[in-house]
Amino acid sequence: MFYYPKPAASALEHILVDNWGAYASNFSSAITPCENYVTEVGLPAINSHRTTSAQWLRVAFHDFATADVAAGTGGLDASIGFETEREENSGTAFNDSFTFWKPFVNEFVPMADLLAIGTVMSVHLCGGKYIPFQYGRVDATEADPKTGVPEPSTSVEKTLAQFEQAGFNQSDAIAVTACGHTMGSVHAGGFPEVVEQSHITPNNTNGAVNLDSTRAVFDSVVVHEYIDNTGARGGPLVTSFNETSRSDLRLYESDNNKTMLELYAQGDGFQDTCVNLLSRMLNTVPSGVQLQPAIAPALIKPINVTWDVTSDNQLVLSGKIRNLGFSAFKLAGSQTNATAQYLPFSIPSTSISGASSFTIATTGFEAQTFHIQDKAFIVPSLTSVVEGKVSITIAARTNQPDFDTSRVSVKVATPIAQPLTLAPKIVRAGVELEEGQSPLTDIGYWTGSAAIESSTGAVSVTLLSGGDVIDTLLLNAGVAGW
Repeated sequence: MFYYPKPAASALEHILVDNWGAYASNFSSAITPCENYVTEVGLPAINSHRTTSAQWLRVAFHDFATADVAAGTGGLDASIGFETEREENSGTAFNDSFTFWKPFVNEFVPMADLLAIGTVMSVHLCGGKYIPFQYGRVDATEADPKTGVPEPSTSVEKTLAQFEQAGFNQSDAIAVTACGHTMGSVHAGGFPEVVEQSHITPNNTNGAVNLDSTRAVFDSVVVHEYIDNTGARGGPLVTSFNETSRSDLRLYESDNNKTMLELYAQGDGFQDTCVNLLSRMLNTVPSGVQLQPAIAPALIKPINVTWDVTSDNQLVLSGKIRNLGFSAFKLAGSQTNATAQYLPFSIPSTSISGASSFTIATTGFEAQTFHIQDKAFIVPSLTSVVEGKVSITIAARTNQPDFDTSRVSVKVATPIAQPLTLAPKIVRAGVELEEGQSPLTDIGYWTGSAAIESSTGAVSVTLLSGGDVIDTLLLNAGVAGW
């Protein structure tokens, strides 16, 4: 299949943009509505008073918090999945989140990028502004040896030192904490040193005490309630019965409330401050990782465009054209997504020779041209994963003198479960090909198969000529709707 502009960007843009309609990624379903708790359903979820959108913010912060920018280590790398047994990472947020995200991970979508998208979507879909999403993070293969995520009992000196190590000064530390604590609750079940057990009731099964009066809205209420001493008064990390657990209070007062008063006075500017700080947090990555430019939603986007061979041996170019429309994705506003139009097409052909591009022209848009290639392709209708075996058929033109079929190779990448974390790892393997029987003129078939372990998400098949990728196909898309 042809992915535009390339597989990783296309897949991540799909998660970010396609949240409703026929081709939904289903990613935002976990935080729709924003009060939702995706790990349970019905009354148990409501009575739990857990908030998935707030959990996603917490997971990203804890993954970031052990960064050492001077050493070039830590940051957003999904190492938090290996660190859930540490006391500083208590609570269900980490495994809840990784469990939901796991089916979306594949060769092109690392868990670390999903941590970032989770924060982007939780903020924007729940009342905040859009945080530009850069991609290209790399998943850690083990726990970060550094610890030190601030806990309720951590001294303000240690807290500020930890933030400084991660690249945030005192004002940054205070403001990003306020941004992060504008959603969610603290639970007596997980933090008995912060919240008294008396808060646990049949209708509040985890003993939740909200951080502000708008638990599932990304807004500045937490700041206003703290300064005005109203509502939740800044939340239980300010007001805890246990003085040693008032970590937010110690942090906010560390500059005599100067930063909190500035945030209070910003009005709508609070949202811009949070976008800036959370963006810096999400883009803190190990020194060897190079993030790619921010993904911009494509108003016109070809989806799953591929050559294929029908059951009656007809060669076709097929796919869908997604039309978001003019106002479907407003980065400056609060509405990120609208239901898109998906226009399927199927173009019969007698040959792929000379096919190099196709052009989309529609009213209200400039005509756009998208490149394809005519050398060889993975045949989707003859390629599948069944019971731990991937079977692949490749079609290649036999009338191209400059194309050496002996240099054609196939790689398979499978996301599988690994010990000590819920983040899958990617296992790659080559596939031996042998010439098969083709029903088409001037097109030969090559087939092969390989055993794979049980996959947690989409299996990718990549066709290469020499070292150049010429086609990619995702199999077993599952909930992600690739």
